[in-house]
Amino acid sequence: MKGSKRLTRSIVLFLLKTISGITRLMPWRFSVQIGGLLGILAFYVLGRERKRSFEGLRIAFGNEKSDRALTEISRKNFCNLGKGLIEILNLKSLKNSRLESLITIEGEEYLKEAQAAGNSIILITGHIGNWELMAAALSIQGYRLHVIATPLYDPRIDEVVVQLRAGYNIETISRGTPSSSRKILNVLRSKEILGLLIDQDTKVDGVFVNFFNRKAHTPAGAAQLALRSDATTMMCFVTRLPGDRHRITIEKPMRLYRSGDRIKDIEANTAMFTSRIEKHIKEYPDQWVWMHRRWKTQPQEAVSTREDG
Repeated sequence: MKGSKRLTRSIVLFLLKTISGITRLMPWRFSVQIGGLLGILAFYVLGRERKRSFEGLRIAFGNEKSDRALTEISRKNFCNLGKGLIEILNLKSLKNSRLESLITIEGEEYLKEAQAAGNSIILITGHIGNWELMAAALSIQGYRLHVIATPLYDPRIDEVVVQLRAGYNIETISRGTPSSSRKILNVLRSKEILGLLIDQDTKVDGVFVNFFNRKAHTPAGAAQLALRSDATTMMCFVTRLPGDRHRITIEKPMRLYRSGDRIKDIEANTAMFTSRIEKHIKEYPDQWVWMHRRWKTQPQEAVSTREDG
């Protein structure tokens, strides 16, 4: 890593620890509000991220909403992400009873039914709302979770997040590591819960499916595992509500497409999962990570990359 990049990341890590240390001394609701203000500040300061956010929103809603409306969604989005950051940084200081009081769970009966039937469970979601808070809330309800995650850009920051999950008995399975396949199989054999977020364009095996009427390279792992394991597969979302409460919604188990053509089935099911994520984003557009370059890889680009490799 170049010296300048490492220095920048060290400063980011220092700021995160400082912000966490200061806000941890505050009442929870007040600290979350401070996070919202920091998010709004970031909206005005971080020009590149603001531009990417607006570009993504324009792709998704440009034909439906004015530029002014898109800018306001982006500003609220930064505010919500700032709140989520504080919640994540200070989560370990929050008593379980307090966490439970901030969250309601809808559709938990589907989890209970699947477990009672002795099935393994695949929960699919996206980077919308506070997904880390959702995992912690499900864990304290007694569900053993394992999440597949791409390591963050800085190992030191990644370790902070991994340890946060571990504090709630959530195992992080690092995508692409030598042991990841074995760990995933062990989770499914143990009839526990495997969580996946499939709404980002990352360097993993994927397929192109429609996302806001534009082809987006989408991780295929969830569909591959669901088809191979016969696990009960459900969509799961967390939504920020007024007063910074949260609602977890677990949806009815999905019926997978099974035509016998493996490649077509993977694409069809990935499209189905993605369509459901898109629907939720449309309902709560200020809660998704719009600064992520969701459509950066295009079909011809992917073909060229494979040929070059």
